[in-house]
Amino acid sequence: MLKNRIFLIFIHTLVWSIFLFFPLVVFPKTSSLIEHDLVQLIVYFGSGVATIGFYYFNYYIAIPNYLFKHKYLLFILFSVIFVTVCIVITRFLLSSDFINAHNLIKSRHYLLPNYIWRFVFIFIIAFSLCFYQKMKQIEVEQIVSELTNLKAQINPHFLFNTLNGIYGLALTKSDKTADYLSKLSSMMRYSLSETSAEKVPLENEINYIKNYIDLQKIRLTETTRVNFTVQGQIDSQQIPPLLFINFIENSFKYGVSNEVQTEIQIHLVVEENAISMYIKNDKVNQNTVSSSYEMGLKNVKRRLNLIFGNDYSLEIQNNEKTFEVNLKIHQT
Repeated sequence: MLKNRIFLIFIHTLVWSIFLFFPLVVFPKTSSLIEHDLVQLIVYFGSGVATIGFYYFNYYIAIPNYLFKHKYLLFILFSVIFVTVCIVITRFLLSSDFINAHNLIKSRHYLLPNYIWRFVFIFIIAFSLCFYQKMKQIEVEQIVSELTNLKAQINPHFLFNTLNGIYGLALTKSDKTADYLSKLSSMMRYSLSETSAEKVPLENEINYIKNYIDLQKIRLTETTRVNFTVQGQIDSQQIPPLLFINFIENSFKYGVSNEVQTEIQIHLVVEENAISMYIKNDKVNQNTVSSSYEMGLKNVKRRLNLIFGNDYSLEIQNNEKTFEVNLKIHQT
């Protein structure tokens, strides 16, 4: 944070130094004129410093608090006051004891125009930067809102599937009902309390997946085998919540059979600069791909694009007998 602030101060100092001294280097006539004319020197640097102040006045106060909030009269009033004060201060310096009164009369012809063109130029820059910042803020707010909506679309679909399994378990009055209800309670608590965060510990996400798999095993028979493995160091790793569950959910939805042998493979690999999730399931019925699956897949892709941009790769292979997902997230 401190380094960023120091760098920002350096950039501002560099830009304003160029703003003040670049014309003197490019236009030697201007440099020669202010070098031999004290009036010109005071007006040049006085208006330059005032211009810098006018920029910060507009960027931090006038534009965001008045212009963008449609308080146009206040914006005009304070801008006129600022210009007037700058001119009054400059005239006071020109009329001080170390400069004769003739200089004040001499400066009247170009004092006001000198401020006007500078202030118009600097206002355009300040307004452009403020407008850009405002658009970026709106974009970020839209992304946050969209991510929230996308996660909200994924969560109910997952919960309904697991509730169906527990309902069947309760009908048989199994002794494991309480244990599975505890797992579901843990998952719901996770969904409600931690998924609002931008990122969560990878360990928590893995526990969530384990609970999900355990709950899905309620309805499985010996014909379906589930192989879930985790490789690599998961400590201190962070990941967006509920990122993998949609793929895992669909592997159970389309890869479980009570009649033929099927297998679901879920492998999570944590590397130094990447986290990979590989999922493969046998296709029980090749024609039963619902619109909800396509919508869920579309939502996940949209979410990945919003969060990671180009820092991820997603490969999906829809073969004749198997369905494979290979997701790799590059950690920066």
